[in-house]
Amino acid sequence: MRHISGGFTLLELLIVIALFGLITAMTFPTVSRISTHARVNQAATVVAQDLSQALSAAARERKPLRLAVGLDRQSIRVSERASGTVLTTRSLGLGDAYQLDSVTLSASPVDLFPNGFASSALTVTLWAGGYSRRVTMSRAGWVRVP
Repeated sequence: MRHISGGFTLLELLIVIALFGLITAMTFPTVSRISTHARVNQAATVVAQDLSQALSAAARERKPLRLAVGLDRQSIRVSERASGTVLTTRSLGLGDAYQLDSVTLSASPVDLFPNGFASSALTVTLWAGGYSRRVTMSRAGWVRVP
């Protein structure tokens, strides 16, 4: 009498593992691109909120504030215009949650006045992995992510 055992052979298991590895390798670039786009889009939303809050802070404190790119070129800094005291810094670089390659401002510094106006219009460009997103602020203080 023969003994019949159920299960898979070693060769069948190796074929399944190889196929799984191949499928994973094929989908990795797509997943990576989607992840990069999500990080940049989230950073753009956060920067837009930060700009709106800085405009509100200038009005609330009744003193001009200054918005500038950080020394590391990967952060945005809000400080008092008269004293230079840094109020907030939003880090967006490689060591941070958003892992952006660069942050550029069309004009730096930009002064935010208590009446809600800015010294100039501003475009913040956020870059990561070949994908960029812009946040714009008009001189009248309207912030949007186009």
